[in-house]
Amino acid sequence: MSCEKAQEPPVEPPVAEAAVSSGTPLPTSGQRPLTGEEQKIVVDQLMKARAQQQAQGLGSGGVKVNGAWNYNGYSYLSPDPNAAIEARLVAVDITVTGHTQHFDIDDIEIVDGANLMSYGSDPHATSLTLEGKIMPEGQWPETSPKANRWLLIYAYPKQSPAFHLYYWGKALTNEPVSFGGGGLALPYPPKEEVGE
Repeated sequence: MSCEKAQEPPVEPPVAEAAVSSGTPLPTSGQRPLTGEEQKIVVDQLMKARAQQQAQGLGSGGVKVNGAWNYNGYSYLSPDPNAAIEARLVAVDITVTGHTQHFDIDDIEIVDGANLMSYGSDPHATSLTLEGKIMPEGQWPETSPKANRWLLIYAYPKQSPAFHLYYWGKALTNEPVSFGGGGLALPYPPKEEVGE
């Protein structure tokens, strides 16, 4: 089963904080609607507050790499055949512990182990059981700060033998991690039969 992540509770909009920090008074109920500029200020403040929550989402927790390999199973990602740097799909099996409810698995970035060039975040993420099996249909990972295990699939340069993982600028790996032999592969979805 592939899932992006469990739904997080909605973040309460810090409207009053936005007004104070921007210096723009915001109306209370019964007053005029916000102007376009005031709406932009509120949205910008909400985005900054959400980004700060996510950046601090790992808290005092940590990420352990259980394994990494060249990936040959199903993924909705695929390397760009016309890219200047030839790429392949790689899989990284990780366990996250001690994180907060604001931790975002999509924000884990893969970085070249030698030159520290980033090859992006937003992996194809699939939740795993703590034993390393694909999470059964209808089950979800434990909530923070309990341990979660994930299979992360990235497009990554073919010539790069090792990588680091980063989360909002924080290195999650102390040393470059090399790709090993094979590992778990997601099954391809069943083909739809075309009726006559």
